[in-house]
Amino acid sequence: AMMMMAAVVSMMIVGAMASPDFAVPARMTGVGSGNLDRTGNVVQNANRVLAVLEQFQSITEWLYSLQTPDLYRLATRFRTVMDSLVETGSPIFQGLSNAARLSSGNITSLFAGIQRSINVTVALNNLHQLTINETRPFLGEAGVHNISTVLDLLVRNVRNLSAVLDEIEPSIVDLQMQQLQSASSPAASTAVVDRLYPRAAVRKLNDILLDYVNIGVATVPQINAVVNRVRLMDGFIGRLDSVATTQQNSLNVSLATVNATIRNYVEGRLRTAVRGLASTFNRSVTEATRKLRPLMTDQVLQEVARNATDRLTERLTNVTETLDTLANHIEVQFEPADRTTRLIMNVTVATISELAWNLTLAVTSAQPGAEGCFRRYGYEFDKLARQLYASLSGCGQGEARALQTVTGALIGFLGVVQTQLDAEALTYGQCLGGLSVNSSADLKRQRSLCLEVAVQYSQLVAGTVVTNQLATFGEVLQRELGYSTDRHGACLLGSYRLLVTEVVYLRNSLTACLNPSTK
Repeated sequence: AMMMMAAVVSMMIVGAMASPDFAVPARMTGVGSGNLDRTGNVVQNANRVLAVLEQFQSITEWLYSLQTPDLYRLATRFRTVMDSLVETGSPIFQGLSNAARLSSGNITSLFAGIQRSINVTVALNNLHQLTINETRPFLGEAGVHNISTVLDLLVRNVRNLSAVLDEIEPSIVDLQMQQLQSASSPAASTAVVDRLYPRAAVRKLNDILLDYVNIGVATVPQINAVVNRVRLMDGFIGRLDSVATTQQNSLNVSLATVNATIRNYVEGRLRTAVRGLASTFNRSVTEATRKLRPLMTDQVLQEVARNATDRLTERLTNVTETLDTLANHIEVQFEPADRTTRLIMNVTVATISELAWNLTLAVTSAQPGAEGCFRRYGYEFDKLARQLYASLSGCGQGEARALQTVTGALIGFLGVVQTQLDAEALTYGQCLGGLSVNSSADLKRQRSLCLEVAVQYSQLVAGTVVTNQLATFGEVLQRELGYSTDRHGACLLGSYRLLVTEVVYLRNSLTACLNPSTK
């Protein structure tokens, strides 16, 4: 019993001194160092794979910074697959590198962890393939095929890796057990390692790792090209969005300026001019009634003075009300043209965005000749937005200037009304000049007759003339506003036709460029 216990203790001591792990043959060429039959060693090759995966990750990280929401959304599927490839692959090759370097650890446990990571990678391949298939509008048929092929190659590679690990593990476990048994003899231990070292399997392992490296290195330019194309078009879309925002903001400022011009220098000036007639007439009537007031106590003049005062007061009321009504109805209907202008600009932006998006997908999917077409026509998109802004802005500003000229002419027309009102007031003024309660009877009799004529003139002629003049002014005003609407509408129609012409030209040019065989 004592001998058996001693044997067990001895085995425990030996076991503690030499724990089974992949590092037992690590000193052998092709594992931790050296170059096994020109295949390098496991540590070196596993680290090369990790470097390739790191390249994958560093390249696709750019896709996180995309500014175009739709492009970001499309790129997310591609990025997700690449991220998953790195996340599931790294533990496999880091585990191999560790197993080939570390001086402690259980080989069965280490390999089991690597095999679990391999199983996850293999299991995810179908999901990766489905996800990549969904990027067809983004990568194109050829791009999807290329990435799909790479995924299949890499999965086949890790399956082969799994098989060779299954081949290596029992050999190493056997080697370790044999080494334990010959631990007392270093020469025998070395001979055991040399005899049992699974050289062919390790060489196969290195070949598989190098195959992964070669696939990865060949794939890096493809991934880089995809990301570069996406970044190029993300910048393009961002630039167009910036141009569109700038032009829309500028158009809003231009329209606000035009509206302010129309409110202040067209409507405002016309209303001021119309109400100014009432103010001037009010001053004339006030002056005349002030002179008439003392005459109402005169026996000779009181009746005609009262009639003249009543008539002037009535005329002032009628003229003021008529002019107020007219002024209140002076309104330039600019809102419909404003809405049309914004609509055309919005249609322009939407149309440019549609064409730009189609070109973007052509470039990101590596359609033949697409990048050349982009270099040739990319800045036509910017020009189109600026050109339409200039045209639309010019329509509003041009019509605002035209209306200011019309306003000046209409204010000039109001001069005939002013002349008539002045003449009416003057008929009373002529009768009242130098007249007082102390004037001679002859002068009172003459001026009484004069005032009667002035009252009759107001009743029979002046009111009708002013009414007709103001009616004519209103008709001319409405006609001119109608002409203004027509002019502005024609200008906007021209802008819209310009948009259609330029869009058709750009669309046809892009179609011909992207499909040269259809020319």
